[in-house]
Amino acid sequence: MKQTSLQTGFTLIETLVAVLILTMSIGSLLSLAAGGFYSVRYARNQIVANNLLQESLEYVRNSRDSAFINGLTWTQWQDTLQTDISGNQTGIDTDGCFSTDGCIVNPYTAVPEAKKCSGACPFVLYFPDNSFYGYSATYPFTPTTAPYQTSFVRKIVITMSPYSTDQVVVTSSISWLNGVNTRGVSQSMLITNWKP
Repeated sequence: MKQTSLQTGFTLIETLVAVLILTMSIGSLLSLAAGGFYSVRYARNQIVANNLLQESLEYVRNSRDSAFINGLTWTQWQDTLQTDISGNQTGIDTDGCFSTDGCIVNPYTAVPEAKKCSGACPFVLYFPDNSFYGYSATYPFTPTTAPYQTSFVRKIVITMSPYSTDQVVVTSSISWLNGVNTRGVSQSMLITNWKP
């Protein structure tokens, strides 16, 4: 009895089909990974934007409370938020945070912390040494690494309530770039004169 050995292997077509399937699998995995990175970046930016938004609203509320504790009246407190681009108080009812241009708040600098935006509000800076967001390098800490500009732009606009002279509506909005798309969030809060 004679035995014959058959050698089997992949033909060229089988090899090409296997390479095609492998390439499609790797491409799908890379596409999923890229989508995951985009989602992570979007989620991180959304969290930072919400925190910056909340910081600005809390600043306005805290400035009202601090003003009242220091003996200022409701009108005097409003005057502290009516500043020009240089930070000088104007006392004009349509300036500073009360203007349509809005203002920025920078609570970690010298007074005044609220300054009018001239046309467009500036970009927020990020200080990597301190994981801190702000507007200038004049802070209580000394950064060793220079801050870099983010794509976040924050704007606060205060309007008088149509229902009472003892109320103002504070609207804070923030926009940023996520890839090539512009995203944004906005939130409003009613501030009331609680001091009799």
